[in-house]
Amino acid sequence: MKVFFDVDGVLIDGWHADVTRRKPWDATIEADLGVDRDAFQLLFFGRPGSRTASPMFECITGRLDLKQALAAVLPQVGYKGGVEDFVRYWFEKDSSINPEVFDLVRELRQRGVQTFVATGQEHYRAGYLWNELGFVNHFDRIFYSAEIGVPKKDPRFFEAINRALEIDPGERPLFFDDQPEIVELASRAEWDAATFTSAQNIQQHPRLKHLWS
Repeated sequence: MKVFFDVDGVLIDGWHADVTRRKPWDATIEADLGVDRDAFQLLFFGRPGSRTASPMFECITGRLDLKQALAAVLPQVGYKGGVEDFVRYWFEKDSSINPEVFDLVRELRQRGVQTFVATGQEHYRAGYLWNELGFVNHFDRIFYSAEIGVPKKDPRFFEAINRALEIDPGERPLFFDDQPEIVELASRAEWDAATFTSAQNIQQHPRLKHLWS
């Protein structure tokens, strides 16, 4: 069996599809770094509804280097430090691991289940998650949008994973994601996808419940 997990909103407790549950990594960025938070959000991440026109979208689809993109924006929002320091601040602030989920991931692996990450990330953060946060010790592989070359909200994202792992349509790998629209896309790719709200979604999934008894 193959089980896939999203990062933000599932493995990492920070950004979440449910706005009431979000824990923004940049909540104190003005006090910490002198960055105008609203201006940075607008210039780098774009307006809601037009995110695909933003520098961040270019980064998560592999068309633009994150550090180069930040170097062009940060001077406009009050930041006077180095880009490397900013990236470190961002990644460390956005690294609150969900311990209950990781406990279940460990149990799944002990029972011979293959575990994977499927996420919308640019190259640097994907590397940070894998190596510095230690995802390498918990998952067989990470699949992310910049590496694949399309956003996660593109059906080709899941089609690429199916090809890479030679997933048979009848295999129906499990997938947990906090965004219902992503769950729908994965379902169309013949995945058994479920909307994630808590670790109980994993524990109580019909195909996994027997593993905890």
